[in-house]
Amino acid sequence: MNSAPTVLDVELCGGRWDGHLKRVRPGAPPPALRMILRPDLPATEAGEYWPTTSVYRLDADGPVPYYRHSHDE
Repeated sequence: MNSAPTVLDVELCGGRWDGHLKRVRPGAPPPALRMILRPDLPATEAGEYWPTTSVYRLDADGPVPYYRHSHDE
C-alpha cells in the first residue's frame, strides 16, 4: 500500500508562470501562492525597484480549480 500523501497538480493562469502546474494538497490548497519572478533583489541603495514575486490566488469555482495571476510584488 502506498502511504505517500495525495497531491493535486493545479494550473497557474496568467503572468510569468502561465500554464505551469503547481502541486498542492487537494484537501487544503493554499489560498495564494508566491512564485519567483527574479532571483536577484533590486539595489534599493541605487533607487532600483521591480517586482520580485508573482502572486496567484486560488479560484476554486468551476469544474477544475486553478490559480489565477493576481499581481506582482
